Amino acid sequence: MPRLIRRVATLAAAAALVVGSATAAPAAELTELGVPITNVAIDKVTYGTLPDGRPVIYTVLLGSGTTSLHVIDVRSRESIRSVRLPGAIGSRDLAVAPDGTLYLATFQQGRLYSYDYATDTLTDLGRPSSAVTYLFGLGIHPDGTVFFGGYPTGQLFAYDPDTGAFGDYGQLAPDSQYLRSVVVWGDAVYAGLGTQRARLVRVDIDSGAVTPIPLPAPYDAEHEVNQVTVRDDVAYVHLTASRTMLRYDLAGQRWLAPIGVAAGLDVSPVSPMRKEVYYVSNGRLRAFSTLTGRGRDVDAFTSMFSSRGFAWIDMREDGYPGESLVMTDYIGRLWVYNPRTGEFRVDQLDIVGEPVHIRSLGVGPDGRVWAGGLGSGGLSSFDPATGATQQVPRGTVGQTDEMLTVGSDLYLGTYPAGTVLRYDPAQAFAWGANPGPVANLAAHGQDRPLALAAAAGRVVIGTVPDYGQLTGAISVYDPATGSVAVDRGVAGTGSVVSAVAIGDVVYASTSKWAGLGIVPPDDDGRVFAYDPVTRTKLWEVVPYPGLPAVTELAVSPSGTLWGLTQGRLFELDVVTRQVVREIAVPAEDWVNVDHVWSEGQRLAVLPDGTVYAVVGGRLLRVDVATGTVTTVTDGVSAVVLGDDGALYLSKGAVLHRLVP
Repeated sequence: MPRLIRRVATLAAAAALVVGSATAAPAAELTELGVPITNVAIDKVTYGTLPDGRPVIYTVLLGSGTTSLHVIDVRSRESIRSVRLPGAIGSRDLAVAPDGTLYLATFQQGRLYSYDYATDTLTDLGRPSSAVTYLFGLGIHPDGTVFFGGYPTGQLFAYDPDTGAFGDYGQLAPDSQYLRSVVVWGDAVYAGLGTQRARLVRVDIDSGAVTPIPLPAPYDAEHEVNQVTVRDDVAYVHLTASRTMLRYDLAGQRWLAPIGVAAGLDVSPVSPMRKEVYYVSNGRLRAFSTLTGRGRDVDAFTSMFSSRGFAWIDMREDGYPGESLVMTDYIGRLWVYNPRTGEFRVDQLDIVGEPVHIRSLGVGPDGRVWAGGLGSGGLSSFDPATGATQQVPRGTVGQTDEMLTVGSDLYLGTYPAGTVLRYDPAQAFAWGANPGPVANLAAHGQDRPLALAAAAGRVVIGTVPDYGQLTGAISVYDPATGSVAVDRGVAGTGSVVSAVAIGDVVYASTSKWAGLGIVPPDDDGRVFAYDPVTRTKLWEVVPYPGLPAVTELAVSPSGTLWGLTQGRLFELDVVTRQVVREIAVPAEDWVNVDHVWSEGQRLAVLPDGTVYAVVGGRLLRVDVATGTVTTVTDGVSAVVLGDDGALYLSKGAVLHRLVP
């Protein structure tokens, strides 16, 4: 059991908490530096036909704060219309109804929209439930009823366009917060679920009866189905972890031999030339015969991204007679292949990128300030000496949760798959080599590297486990040998969310919340000391029994630790293992949330000991001598101290500099 520590000195009672009413920092000291990251990031596309017969792509880019629906002419590759979605930052699914109406399932407000191109009318249809933040999957019945899923409740909903009313079929499985995919076949809805156990279920539309369809072994041990696509009465069921594409005969109610590993989510509509579906696997386009059950490589494209949606379209171009297979990828490229002539090409769609919310900040080996993007990823640097901003090539570095400089290298903890990259910014960018992976923790059930620290010549990695799983890990990468050692459960069933080093010892903190989609057991947030050479936990304490997380740690000039938890900034003496100072800060809501980890860098300590903390979106300046807390500015998600003595902070997609 962790040792419960006695707080020997507390300033909270005597300290004045000044929030909001205090004078903000002078405006001249806070400088906006611009948007460092813009991306064309596509979760899903659907294809349609305009009233004039033109084939189009409908898609929504992942944005920051808000985003837009784009209508793209397939043949010209140009965006011919852009419509702002004021209540959404992205869309996981889009679908066209029989009457031509486009429906959009969006996040993070969980709103359903419809769009009519002929009248250029966007309609916000509302939220099916205030408990839902993400909408997933869109299946449309021939009568126009729209079916879709919701997170974090795992509910199946229906929308009736005639009445404008939502229907609720309830949570389809008690262990599934994610209902990722929905498809309508006959008088039923087929839904793909996760996160603790991958599930496929049939829901009778009239009665609401739910019938599980057990997955075949060994795939029944996986944690999530992320896509279900129906082609000629066969459901193609894609699994998240193994990326296996299963097949289920809907009429015969039996599992068929699986296709194998598939990148992306779906397979193409059946080829008009022969009974084949196409998909992406191991960087290649492959065709699978629905008659013989055999697959083959297609002699086109040597390196493919995962698909975000296929269609067969007459391109009306020389060399592309009849219908060609088109595919849109994650970074907005259109892949075109004609099976009659074998001609193929890749075109960049003409779409203006969206600003990307800054997820993380770090200071590189040469003093440049680096920003990592949320969701769609992206990595960019700002040079304080020149004022120049430079983004690395789009579609390379994914979401960066944490950064750490060690010598001439910048380490990047990226999501998903718990991958840590090593990057030397002084050398040419070469994706896969510089930066290149030094650790991939997916095989150990780890997904989000939120904590990085360097001690004793090693890099220590603290992680959140994968979806639907408990028990984070401490991992140790040794650059001298290239080895990676993983110790899961060092700090209980939760996650390791922050880490710092003092000398050869790493100090880390925990959150009771583990992977998304699983309810964690009650636990206290802990701070522990760890020896990366012997891989031994030296000691562990609970600063505040009853509080489930210590979200951030930082080192003070005197060698103590500053920690952040709900409503408290506290100083911990690593020798006595006692809290020696406590200062009240605003208490964030940790009840009406699905997790609390360490969202961005939230503590920065100046050489004079002044602490800056991000709490509830406010940047607070804490005078530790008096306990006075002052709000500097609002809307902040991360803060880092630059080598030039300035603070760099993110507000949504915009980087700012603050001179203390």
